[in-house]
Amino acid sequence: MPASRAIWSERIALGGRLPVPGPVLGNYPVREAPVLSNSPSWALAQAWWRMPGRPSALRTRRFVQQVRQAQAQWEALTPTQVDEHLARLRAALSVGGFTDALAARAMGAVGLRVKQQLGWQIHDVQLAGAWWMLGQRLIEMATGEGKSLTVVLAAASAALAGVPVHVMTANDYLARRDAEQWTAVYASLGLSTASVTAASTTDERRAAYQHDVVYVTAKEVAFDFLRDRAARNQGQDDTIVLRGLCMAVIDEADSILIDEACTPLVLSQALPSRQAEQQHRLSLFLARQMQAGRDFDWGPQQALNWLDAGTERLATLSANLQGPWKLKRYREEQVSLALTALHVLERDVHYLLRDDEVHIIDGTTGRLAIGRAWSRGLHQMVCIKEGLTATPETETISQTTYQEFFPRYHRVCGLSGTLWEERRELLAVYGLPVQSVPLRQPSLRQDMGTTMNADADAKWALVARQAAEQAGQGRAVLVGTDTVADSERLSRVLDGMGLPHRLLNARHDGHEGDAEREVIDAAGQPGAVTVATHMAGRGTDIHLADEVLARGGLHVINTHLNASRRIDRQLYGRAARQGQPGSFACVLASSDEAIRRWAGQGWLAPLMRMATQAKPGGRQALVRLLCGLIQAREGRQAFWRRWHLLQMQLAMHRQLAWAGRDDGA
Repeated sequence: MPASRAIWSERIALGGRLPVPGPVLGNYPVREAPVLSNSPSWALAQAWWRMPGRPSALRTRRFVQQVRQAQAQWEALTPTQVDEHLARLRAALSVGGFTDALAARAMGAVGLRVKQQLGWQIHDVQLAGAWWMLGQRLIEMATGEGKSLTVVLAAASAALAGVPVHVMTANDYLARRDAEQWTAVYASLGLSTASVTAASTTDERRAAYQHDVVYVTAKEVAFDFLRDRAARNQGQDDTIVLRGLCMAVIDEADSILIDEACTPLVLSQALPSRQAEQQHRLSLFLARQMQAGRDFDWGPQQALNWLDAGTERLATLSANLQGPWKLKRYREEQVSLALTALHVLERDVHYLLRDDEVHIIDGTTGRLAIGRAWSRGLHQMVCIKEGLTATPETETISQTTYQEFFPRYHRVCGLSGTLWEERRELLAVYGLPVQSVPLRQPSLRQDMGTTMNADADAKWALVARQAAEQAGQGRAVLVGTDTVADSERLSRVLDGMGLPHRLLNARHDGHEGDAEREVIDAAGQPGAVTVATHMAGRGTDIHLADEVLARGGLHVINTHLNASRRIDRQLYGRAARQGQPGSFACVLASSDEAIRRWAGQGWLAPLMRMATQAKPGGRQALVRLLCGLIQAREGRQAFWRRWHLLQMQLAMHRQLAWAGRDDGA
C-alpha cells in the first residue's frame, strides 16, 4: 500500500497547517484552483490514489471508546476545571491537529455539553460519522439518524482548534433555525455562532463571519467570496466580509455538489439601457412569427435547432432592421432566446410571479431562487412575456460554480442521506471519498410499489384515492410533486373529493416562511394530507403524533420520476425515521415528461409497451425495470453535462491566465 494511504491519522492530523487565518496562510486563506485531468476515469484514479485510507471498523470502535472515556472524564470535572481543560484542549488542537486522542477529547467535551444543554445522548454512529468528516470525507447517513448533531460534533471540534467553520444548509430558514438551536451548545464550549441569510446586510455579514461557526447557504458564501474577490482585485480590502475559505461542512451535500454543481453563480451589476428593452420586445415579436416543425424544432434538453425555412423566414422578417440585426448569428441567438422564453419556460413550473416580479423556481429545492436571474436577456424577455416591466440589463463582474468554488476551501466535508450513487463523481471532481454510516436501528420502511397510469388524469385520481385511504386509517400522508402547477392540480382534485389537505410550494417561500413552518408542524397529525413540491424533500423533519405512529406512521407518495433514484430516496426518507414505522409508494403516468422522453427511444419503447400491457402480477417488475433504466440514462447524461461544463470553465480560466486577465476563479 502506498505510503500516502498507509496511516489515515497522518492525513487527518494537520498540526500547524490547520487552515487558520494568520502568518502561515495569510489573513484570507484560499486554496489555489486545482488542476483536473480531462478524463474522468483518470481524474478518478488520481483522486483515489491521493485519498486517505479508509478507517477500519476496529479503529473506529476504538475511537468511539476513546470519546466515551473522554466524556466520562469531562463529567468528573468541576465547572471551573472544565473551562481550564477546554482552554488547554484548544491550544493542543491548534498545535497538534485532529489526532485520534485530541479529536476524541474534543468530541467528548461536545457530547457533555449536548447532554447538559439538551439532555440528548450522542450515539456511536454520530461519533463515527463526525470523525470521518474531520478526515475530509462525505458520509451517507440515513434520514432520522441525527445528521444535525453529527454536524455539530464535527463543526465544534474544528472550531475548538481555531478553524473558522462554515456550515452549509439547504436554505435560509434552516440556517436561522440551526444557528438558534445550537447557539447554547456552542457558547458552553466558548464558541460563538451566527447565521447569514439573503436578507443580511454587508455589515451584518462581516460581523457574522467573525464568529467561530457560521450557518449559511452555499449560495450566500459563494457570492460573498465573489464580492470579496472583486474588492481585493480593486484594492478595496475594507469591504471584505469573509475570513477566507477555511473549512466547509456541507449538509445535504449531494444537493449542492451534484444537483446544483453547474448552477452559474454570477455576480453582476445593473446597466441602464432602454435600447436593450426595445431589442427584447423585437425579439419576442419575431419569435411569435415562427412555428415549431416549420421553422425550428427542439432537440434533447430543449435545445433549439433552426431549420432552413426558419433561417430564411427570419432573414426576410429582419431585412429592414438595422445594426446587429444584419448579422445572422445575432438575430438567431436573440430569437432563440425569445422562443425559449415563449415555449420552454413555464409559469409555476420554472418561475413564479410575485410582487410584479419574475422569480426563478429552483428545480432542485422547489424554492424561489431570490436574486437569481437568467442571463443574456432571457429574464427580461420572460418579464415582457408576462406583461411586466423588464428588469435592468446586467453585466457580469465575476462568476463561478460550486464545482469550481468548493475545491478552493482548505478543508471540505459533509453528509447527506443519499450520496452513494454519486460517489465516483464526488471523488473525481472534488477529491472527496464517500463513506456509509450504518443504521443505528433497523429500517421499518415498507415499499408499497410503483404504479404506471395511462395519463395524468388517471394518475392524479389514483394519488387522491391512495391519500384518502391512508388518511382514513389515521395515518399522515405526504405527497411529493414535481412543480407548483402539479401540486395545485392535485390540490384541486383533493378539493373535489372533499379531502382536507395542506399545500406547500414555492408560493409559501420567502416572506411566507411562517406559513411553511405551520404546514410542516401540522403534517404529522392523524389524517393530515400534505401536498408539497421538492421543498419537503430535504432538511424537513415531520414530527409524528403518537396516534399516527400507532396506525403505521407517515405514508409518502411520489408522483414524479426523478432524474436519479437518489432523489427518490430523499423523499422516501421522510417516512420511517429512527426505527419508526412508515411506507412509500410511487404513482406515475406514461405521459410524464421523463418517461415520455425516454420510453419512445430504442429498445425502451417495446419495454414501455410491455409494462403498460402486462398483467398486474408482472407489471410491477417491468415498470421498475423501465424506471431504473430511464434514471440510469438520465444520470449518465447529467454527469457528462457537468463534466464537460467544468472542463470548459477550467479551459477558459487557463486562457485568461495566459492572457493575464484571470480573475482568480
